[in-house]
Amino acid sequence: MNIKLPLLLGALVTAALPAAADDFGIWSEATLQKSLGKKFSIDGGIEFRAEDKVSQPVRWAASIGAGYKPCKYISFGIGYVFIHDYNFTETETDYKKKPDAQGNPIFNGYNVDHAFWRNKHRATFDITGKAEAGRFTFSVRERYQYTHYNKAYTLRDKYRDPLPGNMNPDNWTGDLYPFNGQHFTDFSCDKNDKKAKDKHYLRSRFQVEYNINHCPLSPYVSYEFSNNLADGMDLEKTRLQVGTEWKITKKHRLDVAYIFENGSDGEHNDNLHVISVGYKFKF
Repeated sequence: MNIKLPLLLGALVTAALPAAADDFGIWSEATLQKSLGKKFSIDGGIEFRAEDKVSQPVRWAASIGAGYKPCKYISFGIGYVFIHDYNFTETETDYKKKPDAQGNPIFNGYNVDHAFWRNKHRATFDITGKAEAGRFTFSVRERYQYTHYNKAYTLRDKYRDPLPGNMNPDNWTGDLYPFNGQHFTDFSCDKNDKKAKDKHYLRSRFQVEYNINHCPLSPYVSYEFSNNLADGMDLEKTRLQVGTEWKITKKHRLDVAYIFENGSDGEHNDNLHVISVGYKFKF
């Protein structure tokens, strides 16, 4: 086992090396779980995430939850998560109100929202079904997820009136403001309010776990997809996870995984590669 675990960790790290255009992050979590008899349990945890090639903290979170397992094949769970979330700088193209003679939009500049932190409140409800086949355990989890985004504000840079492409900036006598390889003759920076909003998702996850005989490691693979319930069940994010749970002792568990996430749900709009490490204490 002492040899297998380093090899597994090395394989996960190698697999997680992203392409140049993708992002890479580290997610970590610590959880306490208390059994209340054979069917009920409660838990609490804290979470930290760093992304942008692990250079920027993007999430601090604290959670509480409860579980009910009426039989070995099905379980239910509810939870609440407080999230302190980082929003990266966003750039959007601005166009003039009136199009040209052919009806095409006329480029007018850029709006650049500065990065900012925002608090979110999340509630979840889960139903999970399990079935065993030999040493394999197959599970399906359906999760309803409601998230409330608190109101926040940031600064918005506005670059307007681009310099004509055939004009040399050195010949311009007024002020110039360079951005994104272009020069603009007008610039302003104003406060920009981010209104409170709500999001509703259905997150479906399929997982296969393998129980290795006389080994504390339980490798698994899962695939999850998130559908926006407020937008006709539009598929906005998928997540592939490959990892293993290490049963250190009866009370101590360690979960190490590689995650590949793809989507455009407002949190990540590009491919994201993650090494995830989670610790759980059960008592």
